[in-house]
Amino acid sequence: MISQVLDFRITKIIPETHEASTFVLEEIGGKKVFYKAGQFITFIFQLNGFEVRRSYSLSSAPGVDKQISITVKRVRNGQVSRYLLDHCRAGDILTALAPSGKFVPDKQITAQSDIFLLAAGSGIIPVYALLRDILHHSPGVSVILVYQNHTERDTIFRKELEQMAIQYAHRFTWLDFVSVPHSPLRSSRRLNNEQLETIISEKVGINRSNAKFFVCGPTAFMRMCQFTILLMGFDEEQIRKEFFVIDEPPPPPLIEDIRPRRVTVHAGDQMLTFTIEYPQTILQSALDQSIALPYSCRGGRCSTCVAKCLEGEIKMSVNDVLTQNDLAQGLVLTCVGYAASDIELAFDNK
Repeated sequence: MISQVLDFRITKIIPETHEASTFVLEEIGGKKVFYKAGQFITFIFQLNGFEVRRSYSLSSAPGVDKQISITVKRVRNGQVSRYLLDHCRAGDILTALAPSGKFVPDKQITAQSDIFLLAAGSGIIPVYALLRDILHHSPGVSVILVYQNHTERDTIFRKELEQMAIQYAHRFTWLDFVSVPHSPLRSSRRLNNEQLETIISEKVGINRSNAKFFVCGPTAFMRMCQFTILLMGFDEEQIRKEFFVIDEPPPPPLIEDIRPRRVTVHAGDQMLTFTIEYPQTILQSALDQSIALPYSCRGGRCSTCVAKCLEGEIKMSVNDVLTQNDLAQGLVLTCVGYAASDIELAFDNK
């Protein structure tokens, strides 16, 4: 058993909008749950006789909030979001994996850093945690939040953001984009490439290499943001993305030698071995042999399944989450990883 599970009790449910609520959680065993702002928790449900996994971003920030929390927005025809919002109550127990994810504050954030948080809709949830973490723990850092919504009523955390914009007015700028405003005093604003380029140009400091971009929202919004940032000459390493919509991964990469391969897995004091045959992924092969490796999206976009390759060669069919620095350290995604040789992996057994 590599994948460690935790049991959480819902202590409070806080309505945020007409279709989003925050669930405040406590770990039943009384253990301190370590996490970073911007991470998520993968919950494991038994619904209609089947195991279903869904990841939800933490809206809490360590060192700021006493308890951890997730914020859930209703998804049309969303099996799990409807279950949580319509049926779960305070006192109910939820089973989950330990917090994970790479959408976290950079260790190189300094007073000279310019932090751009770009969010749309429920993409604000991990961004909100990042914002509060940076403002609380990184004094002197300038933060610009660009937040797109359909209406004011749809804006998750609107009251909290209004208060923060006043409290941290000297270093926090909130650019509030609403495409269909209720108030006649507001004009319709929908973020596009030209507007984003203007915002970044006006707000970025002299040293552009100190700028960091965190992007979360619908696919089209994220694509537009990334395209604009890269076109302006910023480096891809300066961008962190968090995906809520997971596409089907592409076909396996071409591997000429498809002989069965030996996989050795280390996690704490555990060591397991199994055999993998092309075209199975590392994760699927392990699960088929009753080895519980951690996973969530299975699409190469969330990093729950991340491991460090100690020996051997692994080819990934897609990678939307690991940076060049991560890859240089040997990190791989087992859900889209294929063994091109015998391999040895290490998991961070939290």
